[in-house]
Amino acid sequence: LHSGVKSIAALLREVRPALRAAPLAVGALRAGTVVTAHGLIVPRDLIDCPLTGEICVYYRYTVERWRRSRVAGVGGDGFWETQDRDEAIAEFYLADPARPEVRAVVAPHGATVHLGRGVVPRIHQLDADRRGVEVLLRSGDRIEISASVEEVHDLLDEARSYRAPAQRLMLTAPTIVLRGPR
Repeated sequence: LHSGVKSIAALLREVRPALRAAPLAVGALRAGTVVTAHGLIVPRDLIDCPLTGEICVYYRYTVERWRRSRVAGVGGDGFWETQDRDEAIAEFYLADPARPEVRAVVAPHGATVHLGRGVVPRIHQLDADRRGVEVLLRSGDRIEISASVEEVHDLLDEARSYRAPAQRLMLTAPTIVLRGPR
């Protein structure tokens, strides 16, 4: 390789420790970095899940109908066919579990949500041949977020005292992993 150009192995040696690093608490985040952080959801805005009416900051649901198979012996006696699906997310805060007053805004634009190990979607039997499969992010849920960290002025923070500075960190383009309920 040319001098000054790193080998792939050298780049991997630099990047791997950052990928394996433990998630940071919100108080340890710095603007201008890309990090994985952990914390608790504090609502900034709330939405209702159309499937169950539960109040949350994120929902994803699918309604499925059981269809009998017309071909004998193929794939059992039937399958679940998707009838409806929807997903929505609102802006919320990620709060430091040890210091709940320390928090960052989570910008939902472009967010992706995954279930962590051992977390399963909730299944609701809607009638004899229909079911709903639902994932929610609710106030107090434990999550991990991988995102870019920026500094913003959060003038709408109702928990901020009148004279407190409006600067707050914002996590953008997040990948969110639900780690468990409150």
